Amino acid sequence: EAVAWYRGVTPHRDLFSPNRFPYAGSVGELFDFIEKLQMLSGKPVGFKTIISDREGFAPIAAEIRKRLAQNRSIPDFITIDGGEGGSATAPIELMERIGLGIKDAIYLADEILKEHGVREDVTLIASGKALTPDNVVILLALGADLVGIARGFMMSAGCIRARVCSGAGKHQCPVGLATQDKRRRKAYIVHKYATMVENYHRNMRKSIRSLLAVMGLHDIRSLGKEHLIFVDENENIHNDVKHYLDRKFTHVPQQEDLHTSALV
Repeated sequence: EAVAWYRGVTPHRDLFSPNRFPYAGSVGELFDFIEKLQMLSGKPVGFKTIISDREGFAPIAAEIRKRLAQNRSIPDFITIDGGEGGSATAPIELMERIGLGIKDAIYLADEILKEHGVREDVTLIASGKALTPDNVVILLALGADLVGIARGFMMSAGCIRARVCSGAGKHQCPVGLATQDKRRRKAYIVHKYATMVENYHRNMRKSIRSLLAVMGLHDIRSLGKEHLIFVDENENIHNDVKHYLDRKFTHVPQQEDLHTSALV
């Protein structure tokens, strides 16, 4: 009943929730809607997407280029979600089996935007199980402008990943974090967990600076693909990550190298 109340629908009745928006039947329609929101709000507006292949993202870059030529508005940012992400409410078959992993996806998005000459016109945000300083550095080096972190902050705020966030039935977050239950919320000590969140964020930044220092860099914006190496599961070392990834997404694998080329 609580879910029905928040959604403004009748409880205990089937609810049809389409998996797509009626105003986004094409890339052009999506951008038209984003343009409308920008005009109405006066604030930055973007969208989140998941990438399965080069052909799926290229139309987005092409639309950005077309609209820039027409002096029209484009999304202020694009958030790339990794296939390894997903919330506990997602169907299990979709949680870790749809789309490229975030490292591959952010690389592809960065390269395709560059190919269309629009990379500097849009902010690229990476999202998908980035928990540690090295995760962040790798994503920034692969082309992200920003890295979104949800899981790390959620856990630092006390989440024990019990997978019973407030929702249908009698689910209530046991630590009082993700619930509207007044009794459980009273048990959540805000100032205690606020300190833990602050510590997580501060030490994340500190460790990122340490990694940059080891790499001989003074500015996080200096990070690039040339600062990475990749070791595949066959223990082959690839010093030229760009070459490896380019080959990965253009090479048609033979039977003997299917295992390696399918790495994400």
